[in-house]
Amino acid sequence: MLNYLILNLNKKPLIISLCLGILDNLVKSYIRSNNFEDFVIIENVLEIDLNYNTGIAFGFLKDQAPFTFIASSVVLIWLIFQFKNEFDKKIEEYAFVLVLGGALGNLGERFVNLINGNDGKVTDFIELLFIPSFNLADSFISIGIFLLILSELISSSD
Repeated sequence: MLNYLILNLNKKPLIISLCLGILDNLVKSYIRSNNFEDFVIIENVLEIDLNYNTGIAFGFLKDQAPFTFIASSVVLIWLIFQFKNEFDKKIEEYAFVLVLGGALGNLGERFVNLINGNDGKVTDFIELLFIPSFNLADSFISIGIFLLILSELISSSD
């Protein structure tokens, strides 16, 4: 049964999501290896500053990496199975691709850091105005959620 479900998944969006997760990890690796700190892009608005986060979004559940890894893994599996059927609207497919890509990026890094004894931390490096540090994966997830909300608002107005 599981093999049947996996074989019937819509693979193109899954491959795009995987590429987004890999892109996220490549950028994080570049930021870490070059030790970017206080690199100002737009004064008082946007800078690159290397940070680490053991929690999830904006530091929530800080120092609970094993729990967040397990919870995120369950969500990841659910997300993957959303691709077993075609989406009614392209915006929803794009949204799920972004959320899955972000989840793969952060979960992959958290997994490696748990195995290596680095407390399951995730690299954050984007500092925008007053928003706590975040990374590309967080951006993908946030944009994906925004698109899902937008899709629902559009549907409810019809």
